[in-house]
Amino acid sequence: MEKWDVVVVGGGPGGSYAAKTAADAGLKTIFFERGRKPGDKNSSGCGLGQRWWRDYPELMEELQHLPSVRKVEMVVIKLVDEHGRLRYTSGTTGSDLCANRWPHGMDGISIYRRDLDPYLANLATSAGAELRTSTLVSDVIMDNGQVKGVKTENGESFQADVVIAADGAMSTMAKKSGMRKRWAGGCTLVPQLDFSCNEERMDEVIGNAEWCWFGSLFGTYQVNFRDGMHIGAGQWLRDDWSEKPLDMIKKLVSYPAFQSTLKVLEAKPREYQAHMLPWVEYPPKTYTGGMMLIGDAAGFPCPLEAEGIWHAITSGKIAAETAAWAISKGDASEKALAEYERRWQAGDLGKEFEFGKEYTKLWSASAFDPSAMEKQIQLLLEFSMLHPFSIVFDWGDAHMDCFNQHLEHIMDLAPEFGDFGKEYVAPLARGIWPKNMKRILLNVKPRIPGVRRLSDQNYFKLIAKLSKGLAPFLDPNIKQDAAVPRDVYERRGK
Repeated sequence: MEKWDVVVVGGGPGGSYAAKTAADAGLKTIFFERGRKPGDKNSSGCGLGQRWWRDYPELMEELQHLPSVRKVEMVVIKLVDEHGRLRYTSGTTGSDLCANRWPHGMDGISIYRRDLDPYLANLATSAGAELRTSTLVSDVIMDNGQVKGVKTENGESFQADVVIAADGAMSTMAKKSGMRKRWAGGCTLVPQLDFSCNEERMDEVIGNAEWCWFGSLFGTYQVNFRDGMHIGAGQWLRDDWSEKPLDMIKKLVSYPAFQSTLKVLEAKPREYQAHMLPWVEYPPKTYTGGMMLIGDAAGFPCPLEAEGIWHAITSGKIAAETAAWAISKGDASEKALAEYERRWQAGDLGKEFEFGKEYTKLWSASAFDPSAMEKQIQLLLEFSMLHPFSIVFDWGDAHMDCFNQHLEHIMDLAPEFGDFGKEYVAPLARGIWPKNMKRILLNVKPRIPGVRRLSDQNYFKLIAKLSKGLAPFLDPNIKQDAAVPRDVYERRGK
């Protein structure tokens, strides 16, 4: 039985980048892919956002040249009412005011996994890692409760100091090592329908954008590539889940607005697929003796919108660096590999889950609930009418009368959504940076009779005394450019 420093199970983005990082560190590394080649089983693709430019700029420069890439500079939101009518289109993008922050705006790319995965695997093999394809790893080798290697379905054994499991949402390695049996509700089934499209029409109609559709349906994303696109939706996999996967996206496909999009793009269905995706408030334990979990296997997709590729390669990098550190110490025990969890929690990956509880609750009460979205769309449409451009071009009455009519409609709807806002939106307030909350309060100060002449320090003391909800933001011991810690926020009153 051959001995390796690091065995990586999975040849997706996370596994390949973990193998690359381990090989770069001089570790004898092998990684396994069950498909004929990395990306072979994925017709779908993904969006790589601004953080890729910040953290992996060399990769982003190289990826620009791969065949399926489409540049992304904005996300277009399509609101459809309960009758299937397209009622509102809006775009998200950055202003020049955020030019001092890099990356800014919506600068990224979308790319098919059939291009991305082989590219990242080649980086790993070029660094010295060995790749075994068409190989399914089916079990772990255990010794005194610690993972010491892996076994393949055809009986081969590979001993290792450290195993890095990048084998997806239904991780066999996590189950066989005893780390977990299932996700206990923190998982979603994602159906996707992929289309081939006319590249020239994609440029003319889609441009440099991703699309999202919201209405009385499961929130549906549309990822656009050079000459194709896919749509996908999702729903929690729970005991009361009864929706058929394909039915989640059939509704959108039937809408006239989407049919028109298919027609003008000369789109033809290419493949239907459905896959599992962990979507958790906070990842469960991500390490055990001799093994670390990364990417989907660890539960790392973002709890707000479930983007997971950056999370996969970032966790893969941290895991491989931790493996190198542990091997240099001659200790890959559970106690030693706790360093992996400490590292990812302390970085940007950990920040993603500071609001995991709030994000998942908000999603389940909105885009994962078509009946709730049907009502919320009406509220959003009324808010859209208070947009300056909407007021200017509302010619149904005198402009100020039009404004007041829409304001009245919003107030009519407000009571119904008051409880929703209190339960799902208000908890996100603790994410406002304390320094920004102070600026808001200072802007209000001159308008409050009796406090204008107070010093800022005494003004903040007064506010903290009168409002338990604002007290955490005014605590001088709280970091000024970070979210208020949950325990402090909840202890002092929301």
